[in-house]
Amino acid sequence: MTSSKTKVVYVTSSKFKAQENEVLAQNCSLKDGSLVGDLFEFDIRPVQVKEVLEIDIKAMVMAEVTKAYSQIKVPCIVEHAGLIFDGYDLYPGGLTKPMWDFLREKFVEETHSAGRRATARAIVAYCDGRSVLTFVGETPGVIAEKPRGNREFYWDTIFVPDDPTGRAKGKTYAEIFDDPGLGLKYKMTALSQSARAILAFLEFRRSNQPDLWPRA
Repeated sequence: MTSSKTKVVYVTSSKFKAQENEVLAQNCSLKDGSLVGDLFEFDIRPVQVKEVLEIDIKAMVMAEVTKAYSQIKVPCIVEHAGLIFDGYDLYPGGLTKPMWDFLREKFVEETHSAGRRATARAIVAYCDGRSVLTFVGETPGVIAEKPRGNREFYWDTIFVPDDPTGRAKGKTYAEIFDDPGLGLKYKMTALSQSARAILAFLEFRRSNQPDLWPRA
């Protein structure tokens, strides 16, 4: 029997992003209350795409989704996230990941960012072979004094998101993941910049795009 779900090809080689995407599909809803997983089926493609080093996350992800499309030849999305320190338009932005890879636990010390306000910004780029569209999700927060938490998904150990409900007050993303009363489900449904960017894309995909993807 043919599924009525729309397939979304999501290019990522990150096991963490794949895990988060699964939780998003099962627990996050669109504006009309429809569960993402009831409408869309994500096809995770672990395609190796050489990362473009750009401080501008938008420029970075647009270049990568174009490369991804050139390899797999089907409409697809790519997502990247980074930190934007208050007082800067872009920094460190697209350089957050390579800086973290190099500095690791010294990231906060070397960037003099302990206690600094920052925004976690994610951008999803979609390419259909003719054009590239981008969708942004943001979560404000603060940089922790030092890494905290066990989930080593880049800077999740140092970013403390603002949580209006107070349930995750003072906790880094990694500590939220570790907390059995919160976990990855709470991060994705209430706080994640990546979830917000993907949901913005899905809203647009559902309302404005022709049916470019085959039904799953």
